[in-house]
Amino acid sequence: MKARAPVILFTILASLLAPTLIGNVNATSGCSSGCQLTASSNVPSGDGTIWIRIDNNISNSTTGFYCSTHACTVPLPRSSPPTFTFGNNTIHTLAVLNSTFTGASTGGHYVWKNWSNYYGTQFATVWTTNPMLVIGPILYNYTGTAGFTAVFDRQYAATLSFTNAKGDPLNPAPAYVTLQGQATGTSTISGYSGQYVTADLYTVTSARWEGTNIPTTTTQTLDLTNGPASATISLKAYPATIHIVDNNNSPVSGANVTITFVNGTITNKNYVSDSNGNVNLGDIAYPGSFGLTVRYQNQEYGPYSPDAATNSTYTVQVNAGSSTTTTGTAIVLLVIFGIAFFLILLAIKVRKPATPPKI
Repeated sequence: MKARAPVILFTILASLLAPTLIGNVNATSGCSSGCQLTASSNVPSGDGTIWIRIDNNISNSTTGFYCSTHACTVPLPRSSPPTFTFGNNTIHTLAVLNSTFTGASTGGHYVWKNWSNYYGTQFATVWTTNPMLVIGPILYNYTGTAGFTAVFDRQYAATLSFTNAKGDPLNPAPAYVTLQGQATGTSTISGYSGQYVTADLYTVTSARWEGTNIPTTTTQTLDLTNGPASATISLKAYPATIHIVDNNNSPVSGANVTITFVNGTITNKNYVSDSNGNVNLGDIAYPGSFGLTVRYQNQEYGPYSPDAATNSTYTVQVNAGSSTTTTGTAIVLLVIFGIAFFLILLAIKVRKPATPPKI
């Protein structure tokens, strides 16, 4: 047991000293004196200049004395990124000063996104979404693909209008629209008058309208890759009108109409037919079918199952009014029969021989 005691003691001491020794190796193996760091941005130099502030313009024993001998507010072009040299094992910060601006050459709207590794690598590492990046302690050079990039989201204005499946303006506008970008994936927008959207080529997949998701009538795209874009989006919403008539196909006003929307957004809704016998339901969301019952003069008709996608006007006939045509025809026939009967009687009377004279 006594022979093993020095071995055990050495093992304990080694375990305690190992992190310190490793730390010292790291501190001297990467960059023993001048540690280099590159910083850039993904904004084209013709579109604008990104300004960053190093160490918040402060020099002290922690950050070193870089700002005492160098300009600590510097521009970041996309190409030829600047290289900064710092002391080994010192802590530094890079802070973006202009987080939102409009590009001079493309007119793109730029919004701060995150600090990342060098822009353009396949597997970019996001360091932080905070405009101030804390780096330290610096033990190795941060250059090349290990450099830092101030990444901005380039956006363009999208202006959208909407129609139903018949090409008429859709009212109200959708609550939001779902877009599928080639590079950016799925996103939604809820503003349609010049709303800024990340630059990309989008396919409009659906819209949230009247509480349900409805598709577009055809494949429709929105190209925001290089500038603003406008588009009219045709959605599968179908205009529907109920027409109430009597036995003579004349319009019936005042009929009570109950609509059941099968998409579940509205269970039941009641209407009254106007002077033209119509109830205008507006647009019915995809698939366009709905339930219908009509009540008039204490009689109920239905239920019916109209489909606005195939028939925009659905007619219901109620048992009201007399058939003017039938009544008129009967009267004419009675008159004709009366005249004929009179003529027959007259003819019989004329043909009757005279009474012979008495002798």
